[in-house]
Amino acid sequence: MSDADLQDAAGGPRLGSEDPGGSTNSGTAIPLVVAVGIGGRIELMAEQIRLIKGGVFGHAVELLWLGYGVTEQSIPVRTISAVEIVKPLFLPNFIRFSYPGSPRQTGNYIDDALAENALVMGWFDNRSFYRIKAWIDRWPDGAPP
Repeated sequence: MSDADLQDAAGGPRLGSEDPGGSTNSGTAIPLVVAVGIGGRIELMAEQIRLIKGGVFGHAVELLWLGYGVTEQSIPVRTISAVEIVKPLFLPNFIRFSYPGSPRQTGNYIDDALAENALVMGWFDNRSFYRIKAWIDRWPDGAPP
């Protein structure tokens, strides 16, 4: 497989490669942890969290007008005041990030799980979501030293 094929498969330039403008890609965009769930994925960077909602579930949510199903949002880690993992009895868990200006929790599973600051987790292995929660909870001032 050539470099061009790898670049196309990855969806962008590879680390250390040059973009068409001639600048070299620095290592700042590499996520520390990636958690993949039913509703999409979360990428933890040193300075921000990226919630990338999509997939079959996301498109179904958009089609039924239930909430934000296909979006991409970046949240600076410094602004996150709380990370909650909500565990309903029969439905899949979801992770919710609280920050100034984020939607309030309503108590309704559909509204809360599909809000712009939440992501539906998987049915089984959710260790990476707990790693993200632990990493953010470890820094009380909102950012690592």
